Amino acid sequence: MNPAATLLVLGIHREERDFGREVAAGLQAREVAVLEIPEGLSGRRPRPDQCFRYDTLHRALYLQLLPHILKRHRLLIDLHTGFDENGPCADFICADAPLRERLLAALEQDGADAGRVRVIPLGPPFSLHARTVIPEQIWNNRAFRYLGLEIYLADEARSRAPAVALARRLVGLAAGCVEHEDAPGG
Repeated sequence: MNPAATLLVLGIHREERDFGREVAAGLQAREVAVLEIPEGLSGRRPRPDQCFRYDTLHRALYLQLLPHILKRHRLLIDLHTGFDENGPCADFICADAPLRERLLAALEQDGADAGRVRVIPLGPPFSLHARTVIPEQIWNNRAFRYLGLEIYLADEARSRAPAVALARRLVGLAAGCVEHEDAPGG
């Protein structure tokens, strides 16, 4: 059996793992494979004297994803959560311009509220795009596409169920954007 074209990674930040589990529970395994990180890092900003260690562990954790992705999946969706009083809403963060265009078209076709879902370009630290501490071997890899998905909740209790539903819908929408294409660079 061929693996799903899309791999959803959850639990990079341990505080987000339970939300990711809820999202994953409603996905079809044949469409989206799920990789749960059992020992993720804290999503809280480290103290200045802890930054080097945190950044090193963060980088190592992401690089350990490569064997799970390469030659298996065409899209890596990296699920995270945040808070926004206007939530639930979301950001897709992606370096791949053709994928961003397909996401925008799919969002328009889906009828998603333009104010609730943004598609943000990702680039190197010197660019005008969003920047990340995620290693470039992950977010700019010719063998697969990287898509950060940040789901914003208004508050934990009131907006969790609608945020889970939004995340599931967006994961499915993104998976559909790569389902029938060849792997990038290959």
